Amino acid sequence: MTQSEVSQPVVASPASDDWTDRLLRLSESNTLCIALAFLFAFAMFAYYQFLSPFIPGTDGYYHIKFAYLMRTKGFLKTFPWASMSIWSETFYDKEFLYHVYLMPFTYFKDLTFGAKLATVVLASISTTSFYAILRFNKVRLSSIWFLLLMSGGGYFLYRNNVPRPQVLSIILALWSIHFILNNKRIALFVLGVVYAFSYTAYFLPVVFSCIVSGYLYVFEDELEWKTPAVTVTAMLTGMLLHPYFPNNFTYLYLQNFYVLWMSVQKKVNLRMGNEFGPMNTRQLLGGNAAAVTAYISVYFFSLYRPRTVSKTTRNMFFLSLAVILLTFHTKRFTEYSVPISLLFCGFYFHHQLSDINLVELWRNERNTFLMWACGVGLLVLSLGVGSFIGTSRSFNSSPPRHKGAALYLKKHTKDNEVVFTCDWDDGPELIFFNHKNRYLVLLDPNFMYFWKPKLWIKWDRLAHGNYGKRSYSILKNDFKVRYGVCTREFWNLRKQINRDSRMKIVYSDKETYVFKLKP
Repeated sequence: MTQSEVSQPVVASPASDDWTDRLLRLSESNTLCIALAFLFAFAMFAYYQFLSPFIPGTDGYYHIKFAYLMRTKGFLKTFPWASMSIWSETFYDKEFLYHVYLMPFTYFKDLTFGAKLATVVLASISTTSFYAILRFNKVRLSSIWFLLLMSGGGYFLYRNNVPRPQVLSIILALWSIHFILNNKRIALFVLGVVYAFSYTAYFLPVVFSCIVSGYLYVFEDELEWKTPAVTVTAMLTGMLLHPYFPNNFTYLYLQNFYVLWMSVQKKVNLRMGNEFGPMNTRQLLGGNAAAVTAYISVYFFSLYRPRTVSKTTRNMFFLSLAVILLTFHTKRFTEYSVPISLLFCGFYFHHQLSDINLVELWRNERNTFLMWACGVGLLVLSLGVGSFIGTSRSFNSSPPRHKGAALYLKKHTKDNEVVFTCDWDDGPELIFFNHKNRYLVLLDPNFMYFWKPKLWIKWDRLAHGNYGKRSYSILKNDFKVRYGVCTREFWNLRKQINRDSRMKIVYSDKETYVFKLKP
């Protein structure tokens, strides 16, 4: 064999080249690839969602029932179902557009099915939006980053696939980043107005634009004030146009400052949901394995192949850092930190690998290409399998705890009668199965504590059986109820009821009990 024969590169066969060209042409179609991504996401989220016939979590029962009430009763200016909360005086539907979105799904006879289907569609749009943003910014290997997002861990995928409005917020937050990075200010303004109608985190575009502008001013000596001005103007416009104006201004403070403050201070324990707490190390590493792995890869790659990255990549770094720090404070920001971190990693590797022609690598150095492809494929597969197992466990939802009690109350109480509830998260299921009654507080204990702190303290102590023989008189005179419903955790109050001849347990199952006060 001559020297010239040895030095000649390996050339792929014409048939192989033909298939490569066909695949390249297909991969260049954004519409086709985004549609396929949506179908893949829909199949995955539908599998997770319908592992159980029940609605995952508790809040979903409230949201789908609220949408049903909007469709059947019209615009709700008040919310009498929460009789002892700030909602009883100044109601504000903080997820107005989310409930509008849910309304078509309330035409299903089974509201549970409607809620689950609506959630699968919205979750699929959320992850597909991530993929579409990569495609529109011409980020290479966008399908790999999409698969990593779909392997984002049980906690992220659970939060992204429950009937709660943060799923819509994720979509709007991701597109706001895309518009900020590409200076699409008109689209950003429209999104900001829509965001103000959709979720309490409608200030996020303002935060994102300020972070980007702050970076440009400090590190690039570039004054960019127009985008923050657009986001602030859009937010204020949306708030002024909101159908619940001016109550939304009160809730801007209540939801985004007061609630977070009450979740960390030690003055009073409101017994809020554990989503306000931080993740432990195992949850952080295991539940966010895809994002953590991608971030570590960026670190090591920057050590062995240091290059100056683009301005867009640097902007994305600071945005991802901001949401990661928020996630360290409270894990409810995980739904933002995972996709935004992966967006940063996608932009970073796109820039770092820009001088490598993957097609030529496939044609001329197939062994090297296959080695890297297999390595990346095995990594993505292992992360995907681990995420799939963890997420599947998360969606083994239990039956609703309050169904039996709600149906009993529906049969034995008067219309609009107030029923005592022992916990703030009892309301969603009770309203779902029985909206003829009125309850005390739901969705957030801050709605009652902020309204009347002394009443909240009395309610909390009473629910935990701390008033002894005085329980009857407080229930009758202060809360003015005939019936009450509690879960099995409130066993101290049940003991007081059993000891007091003026009260009686009239219904009981494995999860709840209903008591009645005698005249």
